[in-house]
Amino acid sequence: MRCPSCSNETPGHGRFCLACGTALAERPADSSAATVAIREDTASTASAGIDEGRFPAGTVLAGRYRILGLLGRGGMGEVYRASDLILNQAVALKFLSAAGHASEAALARFRNEVRIARQVSHPNVCRVYDIGMVEGLHFISMEYIDGEDLDSLLRRIGRLPQDKAIEIARRICMGLAAAHERGVLHRDLKPANIMIDGRGHVRITDFGLAALAGEIGAGDIRSGTPAFMAPEQRSGAEVTVRSDLYSLGVVFYEMFTGKRRDASRTTPSEHVRDLDPAIERVMLRCLEEDPRHRPASAIAVAMALPGGDPVAAALAAGETPSPEMVAASQEREGFTSRTAVACFAGIVASLIALSFLGRSIFLPAVAPLPLPPDALAFQARQILKQFGYSQVPLDSAYGFYYGDLSYLDWVARHDSAAKWKRLASHQPALVRFWYRQADHYLQTAGTFFPPGSLSEDSPPQVQPGDARLILDAQGRLVELSILPYAAPEADPRAPDWNGLLAAAGLDPSRMTPATPTHIPPMFADARMAWTGTYEEGRPDQIRVEAAAWKGRPVFVTISGSWQAAENPSAGSLTLVDQIVPAVLFVIVLASAALVAWRNVRAGRTDPRAAWRIAALLFVVPLLAWALVAGHVPGFWELYLAVLGLSWALFVSAAVWMMYAAIEPYVRRHWPEALISWVRLIGGRGRDPLAASHVLAGALVGLAGILPHMLGDVVVNRLPGHLAVQPFPAASTLNGARTLCGSALVLLQDSVFLCGAFIFLIVLLRLAIRRNRAADVVFAVLYAFTSYARPLLWHLGIAFLFAYCAMWLLRRFGLLSFVASYFFGSIVPRLPLTVTGYFAGYSVLVIAVFVAIAAWCLYAILRAPAPFGSLSAAARAQATLTR
Repeated sequence: MRCPSCSNETPGHGRFCLACGTALAERPADSSAATVAIREDTASTASAGIDEGRFPAGTVLAGRYRILGLLGRGGMGEVYRASDLILNQAVALKFLSAAGHASEAALARFRNEVRIARQVSHPNVCRVYDIGMVEGLHFISMEYIDGEDLDSLLRRIGRLPQDKAIEIARRICMGLAAAHERGVLHRDLKPANIMIDGRGHVRITDFGLAALAGEIGAGDIRSGTPAFMAPEQRSGAEVTVRSDLYSLGVVFYEMFTGKRRDASRTTPSEHVRDLDPAIERVMLRCLEEDPRHRPASAIAVAMALPGGDPVAAALAAGETPSPEMVAASQEREGFTSRTAVACFAGIVASLIALSFLGRSIFLPAVAPLPLPPDALAFQARQILKQFGYSQVPLDSAYGFYYGDLSYLDWVARHDSAAKWKRLASHQPALVRFWYRQADHYLQTAGTFFPPGSLSEDSPPQVQPGDARLILDAQGRLVELSILPYAAPEADPRAPDWNGLLAAAGLDPSRMTPATPTHIPPMFADARMAWTGTYEEGRPDQIRVEAAAWKGRPVFVTISGSWQAAENPSAGSLTLVDQIVPAVLFVIVLASAALVAWRNVRAGRTDPRAAWRIAALLFVVPLLAWALVAGHVPGFWELYLAVLGLSWALFVSAAVWMMYAAIEPYVRRHWPEALISWVRLIGGRGRDPLAASHVLAGALVGLAGILPHMLGDVVVNRLPGHLAVQPFPAASTLNGARTLCGSALVLLQDSVFLCGAFIFLIVLLRLAIRRNRAADVVFAVLYAFTSYARPLLWHLGIAFLFAYCAMWLLRRFGLLSFVASYFFGSIVPRLPLTVTGYFAGYSVLVIAVFVAIAAWCLYAILRAPAPFGSLSAAARAQATLTR
């Protein structure tokens, strides 16, 4: 007996082929038991009335389907062409055989075919509509395909022309990838289960043996056609996506060679001399015995086929390319080694330049911080002991913040050669140190984020013994606020006003007593005020107000003439300023939630990427809260934990909604912008394209800061101007723990704002419908909303930076845009200048960013060769290898 699969002669009446294992008695030469085969020969036979099957033409079933003719007959039953009288469309009806009705397992497999097939919706997969019963017979209604199966086509014409075979192969890959994306394994992929209609469109049919990847039992692994089974499936070890890819390789072998793959394992090129080497490599990789050596997905196989682009083909067909298809796109494969090294060198040079320029414009460098926070906290406690408060507190907290920045404007208007010396003297204190202590645990819900973070005014002073001190960077008193105990002392002493002035670093001989005008916020039985100057000859005048209770100071504040010249309400927010951002924020979130809901209902989202980003934005705020919040033992800590979890969940949910709302539109209209992003989110941290785009974004983000800083250096040389910036963030100067926590907060803010920017960009592009015009509008909006510099020069720089970021988005994609905003917004807010006590932290920060760039450089250099210089065949091989 001759095997229909490999043509091997089997002696006797064996049931299986000795070479390939095909079931000889069960597989007809022209059909498959589980195939919805629509063949010209059977169709013509039916139409001629030779064999009309169980239901003659014209029969109306269930009052809905009119039988038009028998299409085919196999081991599982019969397939008829019919007309749906209700919907007025042609359908195919697949009836289960009588033997199948007698078997509960066959009935279960029949129902499972409908359940599984309805989960896959793709132009290259035959649509299954429903299951029904008529006259006691089960049937499936499905899409009618006016054509023939690939098996009969190959037997009729032999091998396909190479160009046509590539086109059909790519469409088979797309359909199979759609099934795999839903977790469905076909398990019986073969030419008899692939239909080609009259227009050349391809459909994968017959999901009778298909199953969800996690639902295949050990006893059901071997189900399928042996000649097309992967070795691991035939042995009963396992069946996976790569098992389907083995079957796909066997199908390709027949398509491109016109021959069945026999036991001799003849290479395709031995049958077809002029076969493209890339095609042969694809087939041989799919046919690897070890599944680990096969391609990772059907998309990778499609991308490795020569010519064409599945992403472009999907867009041309009006489809939205899947995330896997986008990730596998080989439109660009990263920088060459020379370009990558140049970008890395530019990043390192930019970081060094930022550190150097920051010495003349960053506030903690202009006014150096000689003492670390612990030393200043010790000094604060010494001042309290000097004032008579010697009790040991139960809890304390401290840190830096920026205050009294209006003095910078006053210095600019009263320009002199001594301005830099005055700023470095810390009188008045522009960088301030706050110290809080109490006889109870300091408990607060804190600022907006992180919940529970302590500050100079949170929690408020409410209990006796609560002390709040503000010092300058050299440990001199600037403000004092202490709630005294109610019990009076037996022998109250007179306040030591000179000691108070000495603690503030003021010379009593330059201070003139004045009438107190400031009412202290706590009860006091003595008040005093002075006016004077910090040093002889300085034009700025200061006023000191103090109060005492029972001989001990309870209140001190120092103000200056520069504050009197300022409008007290100039820095305060109006009601409109507070309401409008809140309303816009709610509108954006509500819009994102609505669009995200529609995308989820329509199945357009990329759930894996969305959940990964949401998980990241849940962990980052939670870690920031753990590092920055003021933790206390007791029930209050549980309350803080609830607040921290709530905020992390809110940020995570908001980012998830924005991503689910935006990503499908970007993937639909600009899929090339997501290639490197999807790869990185998918876990390919060493992908050379993703690494290249991070390098490009980092370089633009860092280089974009330099013109601003150079402009500030120029401004500082102009008379009547002073450009000293309150960078880095004061919270990053409080020590290693708060530095890490603050960095995480900045990371959270940058990702959140970047998501909002991208949401706005997508809206502008969809509304204006011209990408370049929309990019210009966004750059203008960004420049004006971030315009807080003294010269129009900075406005132009902000516009150029935003437009460069938009150019990155067009040229390299979303990942470069995010990287540019991340580096451009976070780096200036972290310590960079190697000055003061935090010089070590600055070196650490620079080293971290250099390490990120070095990792990207390594990912590019480790690639075997620059992808831009490879041939199409080599790129295909590289795609499969990855």
